[in-house]
Amino acid sequence: MNQTAALSKVDELIKDQFVPFRERLTEQFAVQHPNMSAVIGALLSNKENKFGMQVTENGQVVGEYTFHFKGININQTEYGKLDSGIHHPFLGVVKPYSIIERSALEKIMADEPNLQKDSFSGFAKYLPNITFKFLQ
Repeated sequence: MNQTAALSKVDELIKDQFVPFRERLTEQFAVQHPNMSAVIGALLSNKENKFGMQVTENGQVVGEYTFHFKGININQTEYGKLDSGIHHPFLGVVKPYSIIERSALEKIMADEPNLQKDSFSGFAKYLPNITFKFLQ
């Protein structure tokens, strides 16, 4: 689906809530961990990286997304497409994507104040709700 086609409710959730939420967390992470953020940014800079995400409801896929990155920031989101390609310095291109239930994603976003305080321990409690897989 292209950007001009009608977006579903889940697409709107990703566009209007998730992407801005992720960018706010990224900015806060850079403030709290400037050295680590700089290293990650340097590893990812000047490369076209993409990360895929599937959103499910009751185990059924209701949305697929490809996030294009400039450094550590999302600069484009493709709706209705699951694609990925992260340029790893030692492994070459890996193609990870995540699978998450919409309700779990909404809980994570609702917990933004705690995630802003401590992204590592705050996010760790949500990892059991996220499945990571790799495209071939």
